[in-house]
Amino acid sequence: MAMARAGGGGTCCSCLCAFLVCIGVAVLIYWATYQPHRIRAAVESAELSNLTVVVRNGTADGGGSGGVVYYRLAVNVTMYNPSGRAGVHYDAIRPRLLLLLAGGASLGAANATVPGVFHQPRMSTTVVAIDFDRSGGGGVAVAGDVAAELDKEIKGSGGGGEVGFEMVIDARVRYKLGFIPIRARPKVRCPVRIPVKAERRGGGGGGGGVTGFLRSGDRCTVKY
Repeated sequence: MAMARAGGGGTCCSCLCAFLVCIGVAVLIYWATYQPHRIRAAVESAELSNLTVVVRNGTADGGGSGGVVYYRLAVNVTMYNPSGRAGVHYDAIRPRLLLLLAGGASLGAANATVPGVFHQPRMSTTVVAIDFDRSGGGGVAVAGDVAAELDKEIKGSGGGGEVGFEMVIDARVRYKLGFIPIRARPKVRCPVRIPVKAERRGGGGGGGGVTGFLRSGDRCTVKY
């Protein structure tokens, strides 16, 4: 009788394994049939205002123990779903901003993202408005060499330079293939290079700032 019970347990285990394998194969076949392409993204426009660099306890030529960056950056990003068979559910979009130079120093997370959660139908485009605002309060603390390098980048040659940012978007998405949801965490990286000029009036946080506008930027890279 003990052997019969053992045999029954082995049969149940085999059936369960076979069932799981069948489910896995079905999901793979379903995925290959629908072929949901990776999302695409590009910077549609970007507006920079009140960019001010304050170097503390030193000068902007490399000395000093630290610095503060004040700025406001509004970016419109187009998110495109190229799949003709599957929609995309965006469960979370978390943008953050880095400097292209200065070792990719962080300038903080976005204050607002609209829309932040949405469904994107097949072969459709959605514009996401992202706002970074560090123009008031304490700004963003950075190392002294970062502040000095950013200050030089702003001034450029002849007083009008170009500031390079990288916006990184950590997203959580779901592809719904019939009744089967497939989750992914794509990372979107968007280079944003903005020509800047001096503002006519001083910005908040310590002196006159610079402003700039970008009508169309580079295409973003998307990795899953």
